[in-house]
Amino acid sequence: MTRLSDAGVVEISWEEDEKDGMVYAEGLQSYEIDSNNELAIFNGDKCIKVYRCGDLQHAVSVVYANESVCRLNIKKGMTGNGHKINERGWDLGVRAW
Repeated sequence: MTRLSDAGVVEISWEEDEKDGMVYAEGLQSYEIDSNNELAIFNGDKCIKVYRCGDLQHAVSVVYANESVCRLNIKKGMTGNGHKINERGWDLGVRAW
């Protein structure tokens, strides 16, 4: 393992559907940004949160922030409020202790 992989740092891959303006991102979580800058965050097939962003730059910033939270969860071995996580840093919603 490397320091980057130990910290959960992964690349975020971005793509855009030019027909409908949807932007997709894949990192520790999956993200979809629609043409109205509404951002949906997915853990697998489950949508866990939706944000209404002012513009595309705001939505992209929220993606990077959520990836940072997952990386911090991995580093600490739990969420900030003490919940268990999986190997991707996702909050499993139950107490770690």
